[in-house]
Amino acid sequence: MTNFFKILTAIFLTFFVSSLSARELEETFKKNISVDTATRLTVDNRNGNIEVKAWDNDEVEIVAYKKVRADDRETAERLMEELQISITEDRDEIEIITEYPDRHNRRGGGGFFGWLMGGSSGRHYSVSYEIRVPMKFDLDVGSTNGRLEILDCDGRMRLETTNGKIIADDISGSVRCKTTNGSINVSMIKVSEDDEMSFKSTNGSIKLFVPDDIDAEIRARTTNGSISCDLPNMRDYNRSKRKMEAVVNDGGMMIYLKTTNGSIRIRES
Repeated sequence: MTNFFKILTAIFLTFFVSSLSARELEETFKKNISVDTATRLTVDNRNGNIEVKAWDNDEVEIVAYKKVRADDRETAERLMEELQISITEDRDEIEIITEYPDRHNRRGGGGFFGWLMGGSSGRHYSVSYEIRVPMKFDLDVGSTNGRLEILDCDGRMRLETTNGKIIADDISGSVRCKTTNGSINVSMIKVSEDDEMSFKSTNGSIKLFVPDDIDAEIRARTTNGSISCDLPNMRDYNRSKRKMEAVVNDGGMMIYLKTTNGSIRIRES
């Protein structure tokens, strides 16, 4: 009986590995776009991380890593073909949209193997991006399930995801960040004081690093967490453990920080 179960287990594992390799596909998409009049990049994604980094070239480089999982290889190949990267160039804007296959038979199906692989239908799609943009470029980047990471960029930025953290390191300009389930960590070299900035999360902490010479008014609030700020030349006029209103240097631009479950930290960059 013991040998029988060993043989059965070996057959099961062989079938499982063969089935797994047969139904998972990966594909890389790459495109370079010369920047003539474009000054803005928009990315609209659903499942997958997005990294945007500045470089010295006058072009936008887009690398997309597509992944598909299905119940069989034939279906996976069809879904990979339907999983498209749509790129539109319109004067001052380059827009990237991930077009996902429509899901059918969401309820039921898949059986034991579907449950084991984390979905009743046995289907899964994701696209992760690595994008390079010129040093001075505005960004509007969004995903539903995925991390957003912005490096060395300069411009007006809107960064939004639902399930994932937001990281922006060594950036300049102005930024608005919003996530539901994830932390926000932003480090700024230079701030454009013509715009207001906001940082909002529901389940996650917020860390903001700004130059010490910034002229700003800060409004910070948390429900379950604490707030701390060690900027020099700061005067707080309404402060408690979970709420802070303060003026930094001469005041000016507005900075809003809000989370429900998490702490808020404001530091000198």
